[in-house]
Amino acid sequence: MSPPLAVVVILFVIFLCAVAVKHLFANPADDTDDVVGIHQGLRLTASALVETAGSTVLRHPLHGLSARVETRYGRNDRVTVPRVLFLGVLALAARKKEYDGEVLLIIEGPETAIIRAVSLRKNPRAMREAREFADLLNEQAGTGPRPAKAKNDRHSNGSTRLDVALVDAGGRQVEVVRAVRQLVRGLGVVDAKELVTGTPSILLQQVPAEQAEAARRALESAGATVELW
Repeated sequence: MSPPLAVVVILFVIFLCAVAVKHLFANPADDTDDVVGIHQGLRLTASALVETAGSTVLRHPLHGLSARVETRYGRNDRVTVPRVLFLGVLALAARKKEYDGEVLLIIEGPETAIIRAVSLRKNPRAMREAREFADLLNEQAGTGPRPAKAKNDRHSNGSTRLDVALVDAGGRQVEVVRAVRQLVRGLGVVDAKELVTGTPSILLQQVPAEQAEAARRALESAGATVELW
């Protein structure tokens, strides 16, 4: 056997051995047969929550774990090229306002604290996905999903506080801008337009359920798609 061919054979044998060893000592957490949910590097199985960070895999027993979903909302002011070209130096005083919301999946338990944040602008379905995963985890952990009656009470109970999210402005943006300005006090036309064109946007945070429902009706009558969180 020629030396080059021998080197190829040796490398191939080493590769096969590495694959065999990896399969032999594979962490049970890598088995996806019993995975019931996946979210942002987290895998939920029937017995554990598997957290993957790079090459590190951590298993958190489900007993005592609970999950909840929260939102965080902020505004960033920045100078854009079009504003500099149009306004010149005045662009420094008329910075574009960007509104963005984050969905936080918070998992807590004995010696466990995990937070996963996802931008609504990057993933408009982040809230729904996070809630579905949280419900699955709570159900698997025995803390259980919220009963349907409690979910209805969440929207009808005046003491409950909700976020009002503009998911899609629809085709009547002028009417939606007008509705947004009526709902958000002190909001100018430019800011309202940027909220409408930059959906999804959180318009109101932690307002009473009755106010949130009224805001949703007003926005939906203008052609917008709205969700209450």
